[in-house]
Amino acid sequence: MANKRKDISGNRYGKLVALHPTKPNHKGLWGWLFQCDCGQTVERSIVFVSKIKPGVVSSCGCECHLITHGLSYSTQKLNWVWSAMRQRCTNPNNKDYINYGARGITICDEWDDYAEFVKWATASGYKDKVTIERVDVNGNYCPENCTWVANELQALNTTRNVYYEYKGGSYSIRQLSEIAGVNYNTMRGRITNYGWSVERAMGDIK
Repeated sequence: MANKRKDISGNRYGKLVALHPTKPNHKGLWGWLFQCDCGQTVERSIVFVSKIKPGVVSSCGCECHLITHGLSYSTQKLNWVWSAMRQRCTNPNNKDYINYGARGITICDEWDDYAEFVKWATASGYKDKVTIERVDVNGNYCPENCTWVANELQALNTTRNVYYEYKGGSYSIRQLSEIAGVNYNTMRGRITNYGWSVERAMGDIK
């Protein structure tokens, strides 16, 4: 029987980000497939996994040449965006899972490969001070439904400094619009312009 494994998907260890566990070998020992900042993937054994801790500097064995070309910050930020996206869609323990994975929001198979996500990001105009956003808030993370939005615009859209109580939780207008499956501007208008209660804006009260 294979050893019980801890879910570390999305966790970063130096220059490596855990993708998914590999199949157990004939001894029942499993490992993990990691994505390095250089774009390469590498498999590590259970022995390696049991010893690594967050913050430990590890890599696939490369020198991560991207750093020498001045791309370190951009690459690390993209890796963070990719990891955070995976966490909120696949990890039930993530604080944002309720608004993503729990609602059925998924990530396309193509973007399971970090290198493919980087290719799309580069081709679609990724630059500093932007964040990924889904065009259809009820749609999945995939090339057809994602774009890059200026941080200032996202800050306006999410209304970060104002949160509303709803069913025991505290949510921004952006989060409420995603839960209700309605357009952000519609939800914002209901609450801030028309003064509707959150319950009415969410459709609980007619």
